Amino acid sequence: MRALSLEAITQIRKIEEGMEQEKSDARARAQKLAADAEREGRELLKAGAEKARGENAAAMERAQAEAAKRREAILAKAAEDCAALKAQAGKRMGRAVEAILERVVER
Repeated sequence: MRALSLEAITQIRKIEEGMEQEKSDARARAQKLAADAEREGRELLKAGAEKARGENAAAMERAQAEAAKRREAILAKAAEDCAALKAQAGKRMGRAVEAILERVVER
């Protein structure tokens, strides 16, 4: 075997050091990319959660408004029905009083 010259050995070491530096740089870039991706993912999740909360709040407000409208409609119908029943009862009141008086007088 031929002995390697000092110049060749120095050149090989420089190349090896350069390769090690490139590996180290590549690892650092990969770690930075992973950290950036994780940070961006958390930001997207946070933004999505905030958007969902806003949409849920808006949907809840719409549902409450619709429920209030339905409640008012039901109460108005119930008031109409009560008024109609009172009117019918008022029309029959005279006959009911007469029937009661007749029963009381008969005893």
